[in-house]
Amino acid sequence: MDSASSDEEAINDEGVVTPEEPIEQTEDDGLDESSKLEQFETKMKEAIDLATQKAAAGRVKALEYINAGFLKHYNPDFVENQKLTICDLVDKSLKKGKGAEVEVAARLSILLALQLPDSEEVYKELRVLMVQIVTDEAANPAARTALATSLGGLCFLGGGEISEVASTMSILEGIFSASFSKPEWSLPAFPPEIQALHYSCLSAWSLLLTLHSSAEVHRMADSTISNLEGLLLSNDVDIRIAAGEAISLVLEFAYDHDEDYEPEGFDTLIDTIKELATDSNKSRSKRDRKEQRHIFRDILKGVEEGDPPTEKIKFGQETLLLDYWYKKTQYDWFSKVLASGTNHHLSSNYMLREVFELGAPLPVFATPVGSRMTKTQRHAANALAFKARTQSRGKKRDKRMVV
Repeated sequence: MDSASSDEEAINDEGVVTPEEPIEQTEDDGLDESSKLEQFETKMKEAIDLATQKAAAGRVKALEYINAGFLKHYNPDFVENQKLTICDLVDKSLKKGKGAEVEVAARLSILLALQLPDSEEVYKELRVLMVQIVTDEAANPAARTALATSLGGLCFLGGGEISEVASTMSILEGIFSASFSKPEWSLPAFPPEIQALHYSCLSAWSLLLTLHSSAEVHRMADSTISNLEGLLLSNDVDIRIAAGEAISLVLEFAYDHDEDYEPEGFDTLIDTIKELATDSNKSRSKRDRKEQRHIFRDILKGVEEGDPPTEKIKFGQETLLLDYWYKKTQYDWFSKVLASGTNHHLSSNYMLREVFELGAPLPVFATPVGSRMTKTQRHAANALAFKARTQSRGKKRDKRMVV
């Protein structure tokens, strides 16, 4: 592409070439849907070209532009044709980039997967490199944090067999296990950037746990809860909350498999959670205490009584009911990744709608002509999401949901 003649690019004094117009300008109300789609695709192709320039700052800007486009638009047909090119961009940025470039490339990998009817190829292409960086203690902590999130998401969407899921969970646990603590141990102390890494790994681990059967989670429940209980002592509020929700998730599966199950040290666990649900520790910020108390009240109900959360997410004319911990875990994870684009993707993204059992998009929220998934792509998305759903629940849960 000739950058000197393009109206969509700007060259600064450092030789950085960046998209000049923000992605929002593709939403010109004066254009029909077909023209909007064509304009969006043109701008995205330009950004993809600019992501190969020599200037690192320019590559970062171009990758950020692509990410913004994927948040605001769902266009699987276009992305399918660009899949290998974008995957190659991510691969090169992970290998040669520094700090910010690795972070934005990691984010692009999961947003790319969410645009595709089948992301297994992307997962296989990037997994080895992602694991290499995320387990490298000398690597940039923020980059490792972003990669842990994307590795978990890619495995969820395209990881294939449950043995692959278990392997990725083991890698993630190997990182956040450094925050484990028990009464007889001294409380681990880490800088904020490492705590953010551990939180990211724990969140991704919990997401992948939702793909296991109730029987499998029940089998490892005692040891898992014992380890997670140690994280409740963390001095990081996000880790404490993520650990509490993970314990509720484990117990939801375990209770589902055996209604009479009770974990080892149950009374101590209840006491710890009650303390967190009524925490008045002045060493914590008022905001952290308020958030923690609110969430741990729900966690206490889940652990003590087996009660699921009840939360309604409204988007457009629809409502998503989060009435199981595994659903809440999945929604919370995807909403953090998609941020402002969550409602748009819930309305139009076939893959996400299948994961949350929302069915086909409502006509009023249908994607523009030319960006609809083909019949083959819809079938691929349905099959993949169905596999994820059937892996994530045991026979008892299936029976309850039917009732």
